[in-house]
Amino acid sequence: KILARRAGTKLKTLVIDEGFGTQDAKGISRLIEAINTVSNDFEKILIITHMNELKEAFPAKIEVFKSIHGSEIRVYV
Repeated sequence: KILARRAGTKLKTLVIDEGFGTQDAKGISRLIEAINTVSNDFEKILIITHMNELKEAFPAKIEVFKSIHGSEIRVYV
């Protein structure tokens, strides 16, 4: 955010890729709370995870899964 401000622009998207693997249940809960706290600062927040606790914590999601036809997606809004 600091670098974006210095450049005179706004950071619109936050991407977190598998950043939670070492967290226990309390840590995951605190991370979800932190993400919700900063959600108004970004137009989009993308969280890439295999953890069910995180998958269920947010209402909108894109799920990618393998099928006999290759990778497929499901979108939940």
